[in-house]
Amino acid sequence: MEDNNMTKQEMIIEILNDLGYKPTIDQDGDICLAYQMKNFYFITGKEDEQYIMVVYPQFSDVQEGEETLTLAVCNSLTRDVRLAKVYIDNTLKHVSASCGFFYTDTQSLKHSIENTLNILGRIHSLYRDTKEEMEKP
Repeated sequence: MEDNNMTKQEMIIEILNDLGYKPTIDQDGDICLAYQMKNFYFITGKEDEQYIMVVYPQFSDVQEGEETLTLAVCNSLTRDVRLAKVYIDNTLKHVSASCGFFYTDTQSLKHSIENTLNILGRIHSLYRDTKEEMEKP
């Protein structure tokens, strides 16, 4: 798989296919993946930069009056879950998460993709559990 003529997008798609997933490309050119009934997007960025970001957008809504609690939950998860950034959007209506990572070769890319899928696959449950814990008196 170590083909220097492959683009980042082609490498990611090949790795995901090898892992048994069926990625697609959206209208923006991002790689979309349905994983554990969640939609993830692989943002490849500049071709000459060995950096990838995987985004799990809008996985939870923010209820009116819960903005401060939501920010506290996001902060806690971002601090506690390595690689993950959990954040509220600028409209204060949705919570999203992302994992960004550098890679050196195809093997490190594959390892990082597997690790990222594992992290983001659990983030909604961790968010819910952390929020419930913070809501306790």
